Amino acid sequence: MRIRRLSAVFWATCIIAFIFILYVVTDLSFKLPSIKPAVEDIDNAKWSAFETKLRHIENELNKHHDVVGEIKSAVDQIVEKSQEYYPPQKRPKVVKEVYNEVKQREFKPVADEPPKMRVPFNVSTCPIQKQTVPKTDIQMLSLYDRIMFDDIDGGVWKQGWNIEYKEDQWNHKNKLKVFIVPHSHNDPGWLKTFENYYKTQTRAIFTNMVEKLNEGVGRKFIWAEISYLALWWTNDATDKEKAAFQNLVKNNKIEIVTGGWVMNDEANSHWLSTIQQLTTGHQWCIDNLGIIPKNAWSIDPFGYSSSQPYLLKLAGLDNSVIQRVHYRVKKELASNRQLEFKWRQLWDGVGKTDMFTHMFPFYSYDVPHSCGPDPKICCQFDFKRLPGNGISCPWGIAPQRITQKNIQERALLILDQWRKKAQLYRSNVLLFPLGDDFRYDRSNEWDNQYQNYEQLIDYINNKDEWNAEIQFGTLEDYFKALHAEVKLTDFPVLSGDFFTYADRNQHYWSGYYTSRPFYKNMDRVLLAYVRAAEIISSQAISSRSVTHIMSLQLRDRVEQARRSLSLFQHHDGVTGTSRDNVREDYAKKMYMAIKYSQSAIQQAAYYLLKQPAILDQTQDDVYLDVDDVWRRHDEVPARITVALDVVSPSRKIVLYNALAFRRYEVITVYVSSPHVEVFDPEGNPMMAQISPVVAGEKRLAFAANKYQLSFPVVVEPLAITMYTVALRDSMSINKYTSYARVRVYNADYWNIDLPKMFPVEQPTARLAEDVTLQASNSTRLVVNMNGLIKAIVSPDGTTVPLHMDFVQYDSHRGKDNNSGAYLFIPAGPAEPFRPDGFPELVLVEGMYRATLYSALNSPKNADVVLAISVVNNPTLPHSEVEISNTFMIDPQADNLELAMRFSTDIKNGDTFYTDLNGMHMIKRRYFDKLPLQANYYPLSAAAYLEDERNRLTLITSTPLGMGALQPGQIEVMQDRRLSKDDNRGMAQGVLDNVRTRHMFKIIIENANKPCQVKTAADHPSGQLTLGAHVSQQYLLQPLVVLHYTARDDSPHAGYSRATSSAADVVLAAYTSHISTKNKDGSVLHGMGMTFQRVYLEQCYGSNEISKWYHVGDGQVQISELVDAPSDKIFESSLTFVNLKSQLPHGVVTLCPQEIRSVFINQTLKN
Repeated sequence: MRIRRLSAVFWATCIIAFIFILYVVTDLSFKLPSIKPAVEDIDNAKWSAFETKLRHIENELNKHHDVVGEIKSAVDQIVEKSQEYYPPQKRPKVVKEVYNEVKQREFKPVADEPPKMRVPFNVSTCPIQKQTVPKTDIQMLSLYDRIMFDDIDGGVWKQGWNIEYKEDQWNHKNKLKVFIVPHSHNDPGWLKTFENYYKTQTRAIFTNMVEKLNEGVGRKFIWAEISYLALWWTNDATDKEKAAFQNLVKNNKIEIVTGGWVMNDEANSHWLSTIQQLTTGHQWCIDNLGIIPKNAWSIDPFGYSSSQPYLLKLAGLDNSVIQRVHYRVKKELASNRQLEFKWRQLWDGVGKTDMFTHMFPFYSYDVPHSCGPDPKICCQFDFKRLPGNGISCPWGIAPQRITQKNIQERALLILDQWRKKAQLYRSNVLLFPLGDDFRYDRSNEWDNQYQNYEQLIDYINNKDEWNAEIQFGTLEDYFKALHAEVKLTDFPVLSGDFFTYADRNQHYWSGYYTSRPFYKNMDRVLLAYVRAAEIISSQAISSRSVTHIMSLQLRDRVEQARRSLSLFQHHDGVTGTSRDNVREDYAKKMYMAIKYSQSAIQQAAYYLLKQPAILDQTQDDVYLDVDDVWRRHDEVPARITVALDVVSPSRKIVLYNALAFRRYEVITVYVSSPHVEVFDPEGNPMMAQISPVVAGEKRLAFAANKYQLSFPVVVEPLAITMYTVALRDSMSINKYTSYARVRVYNADYWNIDLPKMFPVEQPTARLAEDVTLQASNSTRLVVNMNGLIKAIVSPDGTTVPLHMDFVQYDSHRGKDNNSGAYLFIPAGPAEPFRPDGFPELVLVEGMYRATLYSALNSPKNADVVLAISVVNNPTLPHSEVEISNTFMIDPQADNLELAMRFSTDIKNGDTFYTDLNGMHMIKRRYFDKLPLQANYYPLSAAAYLEDERNRLTLITSTPLGMGALQPGQIEVMQDRRLSKDDNRGMAQGVLDNVRTRHMFKIIIENANKPCQVKTAADHPSGQLTLGAHVSQQYLLQPLVVLHYTARDDSPHAGYSRATSSAADVVLAAYTSHISTKNKDGSVLHGMGMTFQRVYLEQCYGSNEISKWYHVGDGQVQISELVDAPSDKIFESSLTFVNLKSQLPHGVVTLCPQEIRSVFINQTLKN
């Protein structure tokens, strides 16, 4: 009865509203304009009146629509309250419908949408060259193929030869110019923590620096680690000391080199993390010193990636210095005077990416291995080692103070070394670094080094017949003199990288690729959080969704997290090569950084969603719960279980996509009841899968009162989307939820107590045959009786054999010849990892996700809990398998290194590909002439094998070591437990293993024949397919999942600003509160964005994927991502400190593989 009355009221209101509109329209038709122009065209007047009428009608109809909408809303609320709280029964959507609906919406024309701005852009002018091999003088893979890796004793220069020279090769017009470059290498954590090093050593270096550099004429110094400089500046430097330091920098007596927060590792660090640490350091430099570094200094990372010089060049640096390169490679380059070269990207055919690089020729960067080939002599010119200073020369001859009696003999002795070293280079300009780890921390070292060298400099410079010119210098001084003497075109071009590093014998530094893997994984988790936090905070700030105070709070939390991430990129941080207490300190800093990032993300999301204002807010307020709970810094994180009951019958699942393209994924959340259903952002019911939760460390079990809820989602680029999970009446007919089928093997003793809607099979006999696993029509897995993959069957029915197993290495146990944190020196080939027979297996198969769980236990070795999944995602129709390894090496294990291996029938020969810092792919080869450990390479993100039929790609969540030791085979190290030190300074083994989880994706793709755009067969680089790239981005930058209980008066929630989506464009950075220097020297403030366009493989993979993930044309209109007038958008350097020209129409053009940055000027004018 009540419903009928309401209906009558509703229709009566509609009729009245309609009559009112007719009256208004009729009334308007008799009205005339109150003021007429002097002359008026009759036709124009008619049309003007008609337009005015139309506008009035449109306004009145809008008002009518609003009134009707309010009435309908009131009716709906009354009807809903008269029924149960469950949403109305509608036909649920399945995954393809969910995705297709978004796809159709995407192509729906919008009448008033302006055409996308495009600027003239000729891709043929891009430097990328893939169809032919770019020409270089030195290609590192070819060099490895060509040289014999012999280790011949070269005399005083053990790894080289006896260098000779002619004294008449110099004259008064052609002098030997030596630049003595004092430096101190300060590790931000290694044997001591960052703060401990600062208190005990580094602080004193700065104090002495500002005092001692002004005491003598021509004294110079270089400094690299901004993390320490910032700590001194903030905590201890007086205003007088700051002014003195700034003057020394201004007068070129101190040069800031590289200017990064740390001297980053180049094997494990992701390129996005390298950008973070460079930007953090450069922004500090411009804010506090007003300078932009010009020269890079990277003397201690354990091998070098070719992605680093590209990033340095983009950051505005002109030259770089490196040191730790394989001794045999150094000898080869030195013999051809190629230790200085233009380092070019593998894909660059024109030289646009060239970075001029200087390589040290000898064993180390310390003084004994820097002045010349004879360390016994050079050590005598390290005046810190004068008797009585607590450090001596291992060669048995101590330094002497320079006096009038010995100065000629001393000067000739070191000049001879300098002349010999000069024979290895193409110029008469010589670099002599004068320093070592944590040098110049005592006042007397400053005096001893500078005063003794000042005497040598004066003496040699006054000997005209010696034809030498010696001075203290910076890197800028050295490179300026070098380039003045020798044209850049006279130096060779080199492409490739410098992995794997060996410093002597067969001591290859491939162990650190894997050491302390838990914290390597934590590094990637933190990178994803920092990236998401900076992007969503920038969105909240740029859209003015937060107050100025809140924007500063968000900035500070993101900056604190960014600094912790940057600190861990140090070459003794992410590498796992620091003492236990230092590793603990790094981990606690990263743990807090994750918390800071999560706090910033959930607060920014709350304000972007325009939720009700909260009174008396603080920056500690939690509005939304991030579904990734880190309880400790050394423990695998947990997931939130959504508790639903009659009091709290529903919960919002908020998803944030920090990628610049639309995501189609099947997500999984945990719920307390199997009686639930899911509603999409429009409130429509969706099909969802409920599965039991399988848990356990050594043994498997079903978790009580906890279930996995899986359903497909679509999230726009840089957007927030909200789904609803609601309790369902357990007595009502289930139309929405699909329950997984469960099979349990080798566990007949289990008492399975699952709700009856789960069909369960529990055979009593031991499993003695293969089993299969599949989610709907997805990839099908064939798994052996140990729960390891045996074959993959693609959705089109093609079977690819893929044998998965685990293997283990023992360490060589010779004297000074064993594995450690740095070195991998196996006793021989890997042995099979032999777990106990008949492991517990649980197979859970549903419509969206199917997972096999197995527990592999090997007492006194390791236990591994495997979760192997296939997902029904029609947007990625290639064969894809997710593998989660959760493992712990037994504390009783002695020298065990655990690896996961895949064997296929792919005929790749000795060729395979790995990524460089997640930026691009490099071709590798297995070399029989090198030991096993030399054939291990860093795996930062991806690797692949291929032949004419198939490609197998492996993607990892954790940077690890990998090898392809046999044709068709790829193996990835998982963890290492080593009882002995490897004599590289750490003075301990690696025994602090914790339970660790890695995520991998295995992708099988067919070759496309014929292929039009084929990379040259002997090209030194490779590239991922579109599908593999998308999967890699999903793993690197997961959706941020937040839980939220919205208030009844909350508006319909969601946030989407981006209007473009290109899967081949990576938004590498989007940062607020950025400083930059204009061409006139003035400092501007605003926001910075960095983009990369990825070059994708077209000869493998499914063409269907591009229908879902569109590839762009290389043009990004900034206004499609952020509100910014085009006249405020400028090109900038990578770290935003150097402002370039204004971007025409605010459009960034990107060549394939290119990275470009923009600055959005938000400086307020006085």
